[in-house]
Amino acid sequence: MSPQEVSSILQVEVEDTGPGIPAEALGRIFEPFYSTKPAGEGTGLGLAICMGILESYGGKISVQSESGKGTRFTILLPIYEQPLKP
Repeated sequence: MSPQEVSSILQVEVEDTGPGIPAEALGRIFEPFYSTKPAGEGTGLGLAICMGILESYGGKISVQSESGKGTRFTILLPIYEQPLKP
């Protein structure tokens, strides 16, 4: 079976108008076990797991945020061409 070629990219954006992510936390939110929540209110694994799943399929996730103005997550997923059967 020959390697599949990417025919296009699916882009999904999820955005809110909440308080945003503090600048000092922004670079760490995809790290396993990083959380800004109080102890016992989360494991800090959610975004790390999401990133791992996306990357295993050749995708990417990124974040843009500004305090007081909200946050936008952008997900890019490759769409592969299916090889034609003989």
